[in-house]
Amino acid sequence: MTKTKHFPSPVATMFARQVRPGYETEYEEWLAGISEAASRFHGSQGTTILKPTGVREEYIAISQFENSDCLEAWLCSDQRRDWLEKLNTIALDHEEVKALTGMERWFTLPNRAVSQPPARYKTAILVFVGLYPLLLVINALLAPVTDPWPRAVQILLSLSISIPVMVWVVLPWLTRLSFGWLYPSYRRAGLARSEKR
Repeated sequence: MTKTKHFPSPVATMFARQVRPGYETEYEEWLAGISEAASRFHGSQGTTILKPTGVREEYIAISQFENSDCLEAWLCSDQRRDWLEKLNTIALDHEEVKALTGMERWFTLPNRAVSQPPARYKTAILVFVGLYPLLLVINALLAPVTDPWPRAVQILLSLSISIPVMVWVVLPWLTRLSFGWLYPSYRRAGLARSEKR
């Protein structure tokens, strides 16, 4: 297996697998087993499992780790290799693997999985749209207290508040609001599947 690049921040690997009819129960049992095995590895932050829906036919498993070294240890482990050998007995129509690192993870939703990151200019626009008004509001609220402080300390406090709010509140909300624009291929796939019904 090719070694992944080093990332000190949290990383995730997404597996999208479409299982042939009749093998769903067997695959779900396998998925629960390998997820439990991954959870015992150092740095594991859990695995999110999404079953097929009306718009998506694949099973999605997103394994998150503290950093790329922890993820690499799991991906190259004997335990994972043993579980993958068991997967050979389960019929799959196709499989996609995608590593999510850095800012890519900010523009994902827990109930939707995509195989390609959004265009960089779109993520830049979304960050600007969210951050600019947020900073205006935070600075206005802090001004009565922080006006006498050195400018560098004011900026540090403002960023210490705005960045967590952006990552955990504003960006998930903006991503949900503009998901079709960020991921036009996901939207087209959903429309195509709807037309087949």
